[in-house]
Amino acid sequence: MIRPSLSAARRPVRVCAALALLLLAAGCVTGPKVVTPEPPPVPEDGPPVPEDNEVVLSEGTQVVADAPWGRIKIEAGPGLRRVYSWRGLRRGVVLEPREERMGGSLGIHFEGRPPVWEDADGLTEVDLEEGQKRFETVDDAMVWMQIRRLRYVWNNSGLVVGWKPHEDTLQVEVWQFYIDGEQPTSLPDADDARITTGPVEVVPQEMKPVLEYPDGRREPYEPEAAPADASKADDDSAPAGECNWFERLFNQCPKADTTESDDSAEPAEPAAAGGADAAESPDADGDDADSTTDDDAAQPDEPESAPRAEIDGSTVNVRSRATTDSEVLFQVQQGDSVGILKKENDWSYVEFDDGRKGWVADFLLKQ
Repeated sequence: MIRPSLSAARRPVRVCAALALLLLAAGCVTGPKVVTPEPPPVPEDGPPVPEDNEVVLSEGTQVVADAPWGRIKIEAGPGLRRVYSWRGLRRGVVLEPREERMGGSLGIHFEGRPPVWEDADGLTEVDLEEGQKRFETVDDAMVWMQIRRLRYVWNNSGLVVGWKPHEDTLQVEVWQFYIDGEQPTSLPDADDARITTGPVEVVPQEMKPVLEYPDGRREPYEPEAAPADASKADDDSAPAGECNWFERLFNQCPKADTTESDDSAEPAEPAAAGGADAAESPDADGDDADSTTDDDAAQPDEPESAPRAEIDGSTVNVRSRATTDSEVLFQVQQGDSVGILKKENDWSYVEFDDGRKGWVADFLLKQ
């Protein structure tokens, strides 16, 4: 019996390895792709609202409220469907009509996990209410809101909105108050500017690109930073979004388009350098050496003797700007002491005893 030589036995292995490398170089196996996911689904519609149930929002309308926990928008319809938008998120729920009065209200509600609901920053369940509340006196209405412990905002017509994230649950309430059987025309501490109503304006949730792998797994996408010196970039490489990592490994990326004139490409480098100088050099705008950034303007120097106040809310957001649309820097508790450094409209720029600073709405401070 003739046995093959050792070199002959290794030859098939070498051939297989060479074929595998050719397949990789040809791009038959690809890495992750940059994709932009579709916005989370919302229910298309809901059944009609029963005539006996008392709702606040009529179909095709919306309410936008700048509540203590931030801005929230609620779209009504079709039917029992409600769509809630907050903190860059948008989710929809088909509410259920109450069959008997709960706390005097025969409105609509939903508790638990909705059938159509995608995890919203850890919020997987909801506790939603919409209906009418009837009180004998204004004081009764004010006391009721304090007992509920859900920071509300309301207008002089008795439209009340409150919401907050609580553990894994989104809590939202929309009420229409009636005082002694009548819709009010004035309520204590009402702020008409913080609640607006009108026709529905659909704004889909803005989605960020992600890396999607062949097995369906997704990871956050962070674009690669451009080289500091554009002249050092590899002329033979294409933009990262136009070839996968195997193609880059084997230098198989398509050539960059060089049909355009050099004049159209050259301004990019000095523009970038000029932008960096403008951001870092106080002399970028001529003699304006005292110009400040937005952050400097939002954080004024502390005066010699700042008036004192206390936080008047169970959990209060401290923000980067004097608006409910700005970033929440941190949260504080009732009774925390602050020094008021500056006031702007209905906001105060405050400093806490531990040195933290930020903006707090005036109605959440007690002097």
